[in-house]
Amino acid sequence: MIHITKRAWRHIMRHHIASQFTRHKSKSKFYLSVDLMDLLNKAAALPAYPYKGNLQRVLDVGMPIGIDRDTGMPTAIVTIFTRPNGDLVTMFPGRR
Repeated sequence: MIHITKRAWRHIMRHHIASQFTRHKSKSKFYLSVDLMDLLNKAAALPAYPYKGNLQRVLDVGMPIGIDRDTGMPTAIVTIFTRPNGDLVTMFPGRR
């Protein structure tokens, strides 16, 4: 189970959502129409792998969900990081 914390949700909203007021232009951005809760629910069923003290899940949604910062192209991949206790750290389109 992935626990959504206020701090993580605020981070995702500020850094990883595309809008006309986009700050943090160097970050991967979700399209506004993407249901982040649905992505989290799907990812919760995936195995999590250790990554720098956290756990990482990578999900291929099968349709574009945002823009990957590394390629500048649409991506169907979402990467989700949680703490070992299940607290959400961040999520973004593309791979780490």
